Order: sequence, then structure tokens, then C-alpha cells
Amino acid sequence: MNIQVLNELMRLNGITSYLHLSKEIHIPYTTLLDLVRGKGERLSNIKIIADFFGVKMSYLIDEPRKIVTINEKNNIKIEKETGYNNVLSNLLSN
Repeated sequence: MNIQVLNELMRLNGITSYLHLSKEIHIPYTTLLDLVRGKGERLSNIKIIADFFGVKMSYLIDEPRKIVTINEKNNIKIEKETGYNNVLSNLLSN
């Protein structure tokens, strides 16, 4: 799972911790921590997270992105662009 994207989605949605997220999505905290640590990446759990945030699963499982800056309007500058990075940039700039 792409932790940078997950953390940014959490921030944008006022989710302050993984414990908070686990309660919101009804996935056990330990299961969520396993996902964050790269263990046991079950697609069904990733889908639950993607659905909760209203994004495609590919946002959460795409290669890591290098986010250079994020300003108060949630505009980001990405060092290396890919197709999903462009979509993420558009998502975060709304």
C-alpha cells in the first residue's frame, strides 16, 4: 500500500490516526497496521479503504510518489509524474 497517499487522504479527511481510521472503516487496528507495514495486503481491505475515501484502489497500491511540497490549498508539486500522480494531483487540488 502507498502510505504517502493513505496519509494524505487521512489528513484531507480529518482522520488523525490509524486507530481513528480503523474505527471509521470497521477494520481491526492490527489489520490496518499490517497493511501500513506492507504485510497481508488483502485487496478486500484496500478496497474498503479506497471506498471510504472515494478513490480508486489503484491510488493506494500505485508506486510511491515523491511529494515535494503541499501548500494550504492542498496543491502539491510532485518530483516525478506518472499517470496516477496526475490524478492524485487533481484530487488533492480540489
